[in-house]
Amino acid sequence: MADYYEILEVARGATPEEIKKAYRKKAVQYHPDKNPGDADAEKRFKEISEAYEVLSDEKKRQVYDRYGKEALQGAAGGGQGFSSMDEALRTFMGAFGMGGGGESIFDFFGGGNGAEFGGREGGRGARQGASKRVNINVSFEEAVKGVDKELVISNYANCNVCNGKGSSSSQGIKTCSECKGRGQVFEQRGFFSMTMACPKCHGEGKVITDPCKNCKGQGAVKEKQHIKVHIPAGVDSGMRLKMSGYGDVGQHGGPTGDLYVFINVEPHEIFEREGNDILLDLPISFAEAALGCKKEVPSLTNRACRITIPEGTQNGKIFRVKGEGFPNVHGHGKGDLLVRIFVETPTRLSERQKELLQEFSELEGPNNLPKRKGFLDKIKEFFSPN
Repeated sequence: MADYYEILEVARGATPEEIKKAYRKKAVQYHPDKNPGDADAEKRFKEISEAYEVLSDEKKRQVYDRYGKEALQGAAGGGQGFSSMDEALRTFMGAFGMGGGGESIFDFFGGGNGAEFGGREGGRGARQGASKRVNINVSFEEAVKGVDKELVISNYANCNVCNGKGSSSSQGIKTCSECKGRGQVFEQRGFFSMTMACPKCHGEGKVITDPCKNCKGQGAVKEKQHIKVHIPAGVDSGMRLKMSGYGDVGQHGGPTGDLYVFINVEPHEIFEREGNDILLDLPISFAEAALGCKKEVPSLTNRACRITIPEGTQNGKIFRVKGEGFPNVHGHGKGDLLVRIFVETPTRLSERQKELLQEFSELEGPNNLPKRKGFLDKIKEFFSPN
């Protein structure tokens, strides 16, 4: 399952109002009543409901941001997915102020009463740090040639004062008295016997009695980092680059998260992209199309390309210049430059020009206009009696 923020399409720093707004929009889009019998829509509805259930709760969101969804696996709905559509619909009704008709699935299993994360390992195992997403704009020319960009991002990094331990001294880390270092506690609720993360140490098995003043016991601090990103030639909008190890620092020796760079290629004034080909509309006059001509057209490889336009060229005709398009982003050849002819009808004619065109029109015959002749023949055939 994807990252909860990506599911709702919100930034990691989104406000509760922004999260709720994003959830409402997507929940209405994928609601079962609007998509009867659509299994994919039902799956998406459950996913966005699960994401909202976590991100709308301040405590669960904090745990998720730091430890990931695995830290919430002790609570149904957190990291494991809703087991039924009823659970997802209760979240939907709660978000729209409709009343759920029962207690929250998190409350039922203890997730809302201090048990912020659980599972067999609790919070004690090594966990990968959170991954990040950034969007980057590149110009049309940069997409053709490739470019290096510098990004400035904020990541959690190991505190250099306590070396990520969270305590000012080794004596400041004590075994949790509540769970005796196990990281888990047991609770009996009616017929249910449950194991969940210790509410005192949050599953760590240890508590910090002398927190580091620099990181306030978190073991990590936010730092601005300057990162160079190489954008390869041939990228297109929507493509994603993965930079391993450029996310938040991992917990308990876990690996650092990753950075995902999403590409947006800005449009060009005269060129368009069609796959790996580049399309250019070239306006020519009626006389040039009729008599033929030679034209120099621009390209993005910094050299002019000369093409020959034969006499009688029609509007919309495409001429192909090999190898002047985008390079394939995986290194498999290059596209072409497609020059599409646009025959421009003259305007604001002088009297002399009108006279000449009138004379020319009187000299035209069927051989000069084969398409018109063929069209008229078909019209006659269409209207002729059988």
